[in-house]
Amino acid sequence: MQEKGSGLSKRLTGFLLISILMLLFGSIMAYAQEMSASISSVTIGGQANDRINVNLQTNQKTAGTDGKLYIFEMKPYQPELTRLMKPVASADISGNMTVSFDLNAGPGEKRLYSAFMAAVKTGRGYEAVSDRHYITNPEVLAGNRDAARNPGKKGLRVDPNILDDALSLNIKHAGVDIPTHRFFGSGISYSYEGKTFSINAELINQLDQEVKRLSDSGVAVTAILLNAWNTVTPELNRNGISQLPAAQAQYYTFNVETEAGFRAVKAMASFLAKRYNGQNGHGKITNWVVGNEIDNQYWNYAGDFDVASYTRLFQRAFRVFYTAMKAESSNDNIMFSLDHYWNSLPEAAPVGKYKGRDVLEWFNHWDYAEGRTNWALAYHPYSYPLSSPEFWDDEESGKVDQTNDTQVISFQNLHVLTDFMRNEAMLTPGGEVRKIFLTEQGFSSTKGKQDKTQEQAAAVAYSYYIVDNNPYISAYLLSRQEDNEGETAHGLSFGLSSIQNHQLVAKPAHEVFRYIDDPAKSLEVSEFAKEILGITDWSERIPDFHAPAVG
Repeated sequence: MQEKGSGLSKRLTGFLLISILMLLFGSIMAYAQEMSASISSVTIGGQANDRINVNLQTNQKTAGTDGKLYIFEMKPYQPELTRLMKPVASADISGNMTVSFDLNAGPGEKRLYSAFMAAVKTGRGYEAVSDRHYITNPEVLAGNRDAARNPGKKGLRVDPNILDDALSLNIKHAGVDIPTHRFFGSGISYSYEGKTFSINAELINQLDQEVKRLSDSGVAVTAILLNAWNTVTPELNRNGISQLPAAQAQYYTFNVETEAGFRAVKAMASFLAKRYNGQNGHGKITNWVVGNEIDNQYWNYAGDFDVASYTRLFQRAFRVFYTAMKAESSNDNIMFSLDHYWNSLPEAAPVGKYKGRDVLEWFNHWDYAEGRTNWALAYHPYSYPLSSPEFWDDEESGKVDQTNDTQVISFQNLHVLTDFMRNEAMLTPGGEVRKIFLTEQGFSSTKGKQDKTQEQAAAVAYSYYIVDNNPYISAYLLSRQEDNEGETAHGLSFGLSSIQNHQLVAKPAHEVFRYIDDPAKSLEVSEFAKEILGITDWSERIPDFHAPAVG
């Protein structure tokens, strides 16, 4: 009986011990949960710009912790703290505090692209007490601090095979596509952060010739990064998705959710930023558009996501390009693009689609939450419907109106976009209206079997005047130098020229576009359009109208 009693006593003692420990650990967990911190900024600083400063505020509720705050480095592919992670710095907890540590993470690697998170140490280990926050001033590392080139607003997405024609149009901006699925290959070795990457020399040589000639001609170059399915470097594709038929998806979102994908995207972004910084003989890319029309996954396929999750996924990949470009040329403009669907879902393609305004607001939300940047916006204000060049009649479609509730934003109501971007919540960290580039738009010269070449020319004149009179638009790039075979098959002839018997044949819009920004010839070359629009003076359509001026 004594042995049984002794055994019972041991069990009771053990039970009490476990209970006490559970209460103790439960108490520690509760205390840890009462501790909170908010990171206000993560910036590069120090005399040699070799330190990271994490500025934060805490509620100073240290009970259940060891009294210190720990900073953890978080890569985009690391969704949360794990037991294997070790802090990069620590400091005694206070209300307002700054924790500093080295920018360099080790031989050849910087913490430039990382986010940082605050944690406390409890009986269970480290527990996060803040959200993640990225470095927001990579531009302090830039070797090129020249102002962004912007010699005017008129531009064109150019065909590299007919650059003579493009330059004859006196363009100030040129859009250049970079097919990133062709970026990795052979011919160029590039070492980045301790790893050597093989880059497709054929693609880079083509870009060198195109970018150098344009920038040497005084043209501001905008690069559009287009990521088709990648078989050479499969890590650029997101895990868990497969290639879709071309009718469902043309391009795919950049993958930074794995270590291999993150490293590949960093290498690509840093190589492009360095090669086209304007200081090493290959020309200058001033503006970068990451992806295409991201409100429609036909152009940026990622998988099944709600708009908030999808936009956060894209925004973290966007940050990699933003950081690389800004760390090389401090005043480059880094953008993402939206189509003309504002408060309605894109109509084409069967995969994930979102309202453009929702994507814009969620992108801005994540930028605020994870570290404010000076991102810019690329917009595509095509007519509605696309087949009609007469955008001045777009309200008849029932999709276009003059309010922020409009379903579509075309040139007819472009002010809706710029009015929205002037809202306080959308401004840059410095309180300015963000740069807005119209990087793709065009007007068809055919509508069914009808010849609409005169209406197309009128649309070019009128749309340019709208942009020239709107101080919040930085650039205006027409989409097609010449008709595209794939588009003409669907009745869309956006080119300034057509192709006949393998020859470039200029349409009336070609001549209008050439001179529309010329102070000496603009009003003369656009005079014909007044009759088409039913006006006698441009001020009837554009309040306080001013013609293009010298300088």
